[in-house]
This record gives sequence, C-alpha cells and structure tokens, in this order.
Amino acid sequence: MGTKSESLKHGQPTSARKLFEDYFRSRPDIGFLKMLLDLALEPRDPFKLWERRRWKKGFVTVLLFVLAALGWFGYFSLVK
Repeated sequence: MGTKSESLKHGQPTSARKLFEDYFRSRPDIGFLKMLLDLALEPRDPFKLWERRRWKKGFVTVLLFVLAALGWFGYFSLVK
C-alpha cells in the first residue's frame, strides 16, 4: 500500500490527459486536421452550409509548383 502522495502522482497524468481529451472533443473547431483544411480551402459561407469549400488559389499554385519541381527532379535524376 503506497502513501497518499504516491497515489496522487500516479493519478495525475491520466486525469490531465482525460481533461485535454474532453476539452478537444468539445471543441471541433480546433485541431490539426482543421488547420490543414483551413490552409487549403476557402472559408465556409455561413449562409450556404450545403456548398463545398473551394480550393485556395495560392495553395493550388504552390501545390502545382511543388509537383512540377518533383517531376523535374525525378526526370533528370532518375531517368537520365
């Protein structure tokens, strides 16, 4: 049987983890996936929730540039 302070040390990490999990589950507007989607997609129209979000022009431009650079690198490094 451990002392009272030992039982508190063992109980704190799980309770703190549970508090964080409950907090983030109650807030669906924050999170890593939400951040990535906000970087790539236009903001949602609050009056037309049924419409799909469109891609941001800057994100598409950067994506095409990166794909072109990878294609260029692959062609000249691997093929030739």
